[in-house]
Amino acid sequence: MPPEPGLARAGETALPSDSRFRFAWRMPPSGRPDRPLLIAVHGSDRNWLACREAFVPLADRCDISLLAPLFPEGVSTPGMADGYKFLREPDVDYIALLHAMLAAFAEISPFDSRRLFLFGFSGGAQFAHRYALVEATRLAGLVVAAPGNVTLVDDTLPWWAGTKDMDRALGRRLDRAGLGTLPVHLIVGSKDFSEGLVERGPDDPYYSPHSQLGGATRRERIASLARSLKSVAGNVSEETVEGAGHDFAPLAAAAATWLERMMRD
Repeated sequence: MPPEPGLARAGETALPSDSRFRFAWRMPPSGRPDRPLLIAVHGSDRNWLACREAFVPLADRCDISLLAPLFPEGVSTPGMADGYKFLREPDVDYIALLHAMLAAFAEISPFDSRRLFLFGFSGGAQFAHRYALVEATRLAGLVVAAPGNVTLVDDTLPWWAGTKDMDRALGRRLDRAGLGTLPVHLIVGSKDFSEGLVERGPDDPYYSPHSQLGGATRRERIASLARSLKSVAGNVSEETVEGAGHDFAPLAAAAATWLERMMRD
């Protein structure tokens, strides 16, 4: 059934359990509780509302819900902006936060939890692929668009460059079974090389001496991620968007095309 007259179809909500965090949402056009949900995660610019709005046409075509988290800068430590990309920072577990947002949104607009799709761009793509490494079983599809750094499925490399000791770092293990069946789509612009890449020194809490093993540019790094994921996942596809640099809009459009195919299968 469509939403009741006067009921908001979209909004922005503070997380009830921790009001430092917010999420933007949109109900499916039909208002039905059995529709898929797409989670769209922002990059370093924290354009969370743009993440929701970019997928409104897809939501209308496929009758899905949308959720776009806001992970603010400086939550636990002034100036700390990258914690969400690596899933943890002091006293903040971003995996648990996303799950709390899903539970809060389910109170607003129930959705089919068996059909969760996850998209991330740039810093959000770092969050998305690392989240999938430990929570792939929860997802029906994953789109990783132009991450600046990548985690390779390699138990000889320490977290976060690889997956060694990730259970100690995150309190969660690699979800090999879930990755084995998860459809994954990796996207990068043909002109996206190294603009805006963050190189961390030894004093940075997220410094890794192995950060360059995936390559020197986003194109090289996403290619390394693809090879790595193909070692454990059975359905990994790659796409280069011609003429695009490190640009959200064309990559989100490419993601929507792939997601629509997945949702209609």
